[in-house]
Amino acid sequence: MKASTDYENYKMVSTKLDLVGALKTIGSIASLDFETTALRPDEGRVRLAQIYDGTHGYVIDFDEIKGGFKAVASMFLGKTWIVFNSGFELRWFYAVGVRPLCKDVAFLRCSILGGGRYSLKQVVAWDLSREMDKTEQASDWNAPVLTPQQLRYAFRDAVDTWDLYQHWEGRADLQHMDAWRMFDDMVPAIIEMEEAGILLDIERHRKLDLHWQKISKDKVKAIREIVPEEDVANINSKNQWSDFFARILDDETLKKWPRTEKSGQLQTTGEALRAMAAGYEQANGENPMTTLLDTLADYNKVEKYISSFGEPLIIKAKTSPDNRIRARFNIAAAKTCRFSSSGPNLQQVPRDNELLGEATSVRTSFVAPRNHKLVSLDYSGIELRVLALLAKDDQLLEDVVYGDVHSEVAAVIAGHKIDKTTPEGKAARSKAKGVSFGIIYGSAAAGLSVNMRTSVADAQGYIDFWANRYANAFDYRNKMMAEARRTRYIRVIDGGTIYMGKTPEMPKCANYPVQRAALSIMAKAIARHKATLDDERAAGRQTHTKMLSTIHDAIIDEAANKDAKGCLSLMEEDMMAGYLDVFPSGPTHGLVEGGMGPNWGKLD
Repeated sequence: MKASTDYENYKMVSTKLDLVGALKTIGSIASLDFETTALRPDEGRVRLAQIYDGTHGYVIDFDEIKGGFKAVASMFLGKTWIVFNSGFELRWFYAVGVRPLCKDVAFLRCSILGGGRYSLKQVVAWDLSREMDKTEQASDWNAPVLTPQQLRYAFRDAVDTWDLYQHWEGRADLQHMDAWRMFDDMVPAIIEMEEAGILLDIERHRKLDLHWQKISKDKVKAIREIVPEEDVANINSKNQWSDFFARILDDETLKKWPRTEKSGQLQTTGEALRAMAAGYEQANGENPMTTLLDTLADYNKVEKYISSFGEPLIIKAKTSPDNRIRARFNIAAAKTCRFSSSGPNLQQVPRDNELLGEATSVRTSFVAPRNHKLVSLDYSGIELRVLALLAKDDQLLEDVVYGDVHSEVAAVIAGHKIDKTTPEGKAARSKAKGVSFGIIYGSAAAGLSVNMRTSVADAQGYIDFWANRYANAFDYRNKMMAEARRTRYIRVIDGGTIYMGKTPEMPKCANYPVQRAALSIMAKAIARHKATLDDERAAGRQTHTKMLSTIHDAIIDEAANKDAKGCLSLMEEDMMAGYLDVFPSGPTHGLVEGGMGPNWGKLD
């Protein structure tokens, strides 16, 4: 690899003729980077573009070219542009009706190492051992004349992007390239989702927020009946709760309590509190301490609802001229390359459920506009399905597709067959899910016993049943663990790899391939559905249909009433095809579920 650190080695382009010459000189594959006067095309313009191919470098000042960026954007067609965060550059091209081929070097890196959200500065430091000075990033890119420091700063991003490409392209095999393509193919759909946003019923949601606040007050009252203010003055203080429990609990219990890595304080997350409540109840029976731990966990949960999905969503909607919430969807953000979402995190919006005994629905607040419907389908039980396919476990596949895995496990827990149509049966089946998903996440008997509030011996019995019935699926984790120990990587279904480190962990070896396979299916479906809708809209059909969101294993569209049924059919076809892209011989019976309706919480 040729390391290019001469950041002065560029020519300025200030006329259309100069741009023609520069694009003739530059290679068929080159890096590209923009400097803009705002973050969105509707708020600013592209001021500079920097291009570099390892030999030739140019900085293009669109303010000097008649008509600016829009007048010459189509000249960037016909080449492959290597970018970092392609969603940014492509957004500006799409705004002027141009669709060049941009490939994101960050996704190439993810196809080899696994995902994560990192800045250009971070990966340049890690991969190229260079420190980037970002001082000029916030400088005035609207200035009539840009300084030499601004121009050098701008060009450096193009050089570093190119060198990152050289660094990772030399480490990639053909399968990595397939994974890279899969990530890039999702970008156009994600841009559409981020631009469209999803409408919030502000009045309805404000009532829901007030309801949560009432629940919170009730939980505070219940906590204060056990722990007065003189013992814990600030009910929201993790430090004070840690100190309180450290004072009153015996040493044996405190040894079992998980602690924070940095401070060593007792963890007070909902998960930690529930686990300690379960353990304390097993040792001492139900008592005021278990009640306190559970109630504090309840309080933390409802406060999370309020802080994440209450007033912040209302504020976000009200600051938008159309009351739509526009979030970011971050491709390959998790180590497994699953999505994350931010500003707000729509990935965490819970399903319609029972919140501490009170019926709630955050999703019902997300609505379709007048004369429209929301259309959504979700891959049903996709994690167990893909585990069965990856492990070639015929029994698990049979139970997932045509039977009921959770009812089988529930029968073992209950000691008899259950009727899942009864309240008791539903509760038993719901509890049984903890066994199957615990195994997917690599849980051992000790951890499973805490989550299920049962003895370690009983939890081991459930695991043994699962391991005996689904032997190939259970053993798949061991195969992945052996591969990770041998190579420090695991190869995943889409061709990419995930770096597992020098000491791979069983839970990750069990879970990562499953999560990645689910992501691969979703990625194919998203790209297919975007292409389908583009074709439909070009033909004068589905002209009011928009892709709004992806949530875990679901796609959400908005369509006019007259188009909703057709949109649902197209979505089903695309999601089926995306699944078959990854598992060509996989059974499709019962693969997707969902429908269309006036809001996200009511889809028939």
